[in-house]
Amino acid sequence: MKPRYIVTILMLFLCLCIFGQQQSKTVVVQEQAKNTVVQVDANQQDVLRLQKEFEATQKQLEKMEKEIEIYRGDVRTKIADVNEDLSQWLTILAIMMAVIGIAIPISISVRNEKNIEKMLDDVKQQAKSADTQAKEATKQAEHAKRAVVTIEELKKHVTVLEEKIIKDANAAEKAAKDAQSSQLFTQALSEKNSLKAIELYTKAIKLTPNFSEAYNNRGILRNNMGDKEGAMNDYNKAIEFDPNYAATYFNRALLYDELGETECAIKDYDKGLRLAPKDIAAYNNRGLLKYSLGDNDGAMKDYSKAIDIDPNDITALNNRGILRYDIGDYDGALKDYAMAVETAPNDSTAYNNRAYLYLKLNDLNKAIADVNIAIEKNKLQHSHYETRGEIYMAMGKYEEALADFNMSLSLFNKDRDSLENRAKCYRILAENEQNRKQKNDWISKAEADEKMVDALGGNNKKRILVNNLLQ
Repeated sequence: MKPRYIVTILMLFLCLCIFGQQQSKTVVVQEQAKNTVVQVDANQQDVLRLQKEFEATQKQLEKMEKEIEIYRGDVRTKIADVNEDLSQWLTILAIMMAVIGIAIPISISVRNEKNIEKMLDDVKQQAKSADTQAKEATKQAEHAKRAVVTIEELKKHVTVLEEKIIKDANAAEKAAKDAQSSQLFTQALSEKNSLKAIELYTKAIKLTPNFSEAYNNRGILRNNMGDKEGAMNDYNKAIEFDPNYAATYFNRALLYDELGETECAIKDYDKGLRLAPKDIAAYNNRGLLKYSLGDNDGAMKDYSKAIDIDPNDITALNNRGILRYDIGDYDGALKDYAMAVETAPNDSTAYNNRAYLYLKLNDLNKAIADVNIAIEKNKLQHSHYETRGEIYMAMGKYEEALADFNMSLSLFNKDRDSLENRAKCYRILAENEQNRKQKNDWISKAEADEKMVDALGGNNKKRILVNNLLQ
């Protein structure tokens, strides 16, 4: 509120206070006059005087009352004027107050509206800014999230790379060792000295401890050198590192056969043939083992299976021919030998076996013709000389027979058939000998051969065993 408005209001209140006090004094004077009338003495003399005074006073009072009345009228007029003025001022003041009351709130409202609008604008701007910041924050959060995901992926990728590097490094190291090991293995294969070859296989195994092929081949060499225990250990190791390695089962079967463990040998052939069902040599060798146990049917099936796989397999044809000969199927045997000769005309074994069959059939001319071809094709095969010696004995040519038996034993001094037949030849020569000394000499030699036969024991088996040397 402005200062002049405040001063006006204060002046109005001051006038009201003054006029109120004056009216109050007038009333008191009237009351004092009335009281004065009441207090007149009862004295007669004084009554008249007093009456006169009273009347004079009365007149004076009336005059005063008139004056007062006039004055009151003037006061009332003034009060009315003042009241009118005051009313006007109050009206003005009320209007002003109303205007102010309206204007101020309106002004305040307008100002507040402006402020509010400004605040709203500010809020909107802040909200917009906050929204922008929120969106930016969201984007940053998404970027951060993506960055985290990317970092995690990078970490994983780095981990994978590290693992791959380590794996590749290990693989490279292993590959280097394997390459060196393979090189040693190749050198061992071409090494003619068995001891040096074994040493090379041993070095290869040190570089590659699970090198099954190296164990297998070292086992073959150890077996050939008479180290049966070392060979068995190598075969066992080869199978341990590679249970699906058929060749080692076959080679261990050969070793079991040499050790006289025929049943174990057959089991190994069974395992190996399940892994390599088309191994012809394994069928041949298992057939020979079954043949040695008297299982002619089993042997026949194995030989026939080998021939089914390869009709030109010379070993299977010869073995089946021998089996047919043993069971008395001479025609079948001749067919097998004829097929073998036709398939491999340079193979001496088929000629030798057919010569033996002709000997059994007492067709000595065909027999001697075939055995001579056999010896011509392979002069170092002792069994051929043993066969021809028997044919010469059948022909009564004992001196020639004795020469062939001696030749056979010179090539293989533990050939039981040659020893037996040479002993028989000595006995026949002794019977026909007239010279006592020479006779006794033939008998002594026969007895020596017979002792050697007893020492050897068992029966000769006409077989071809194949060492599965891996290359």
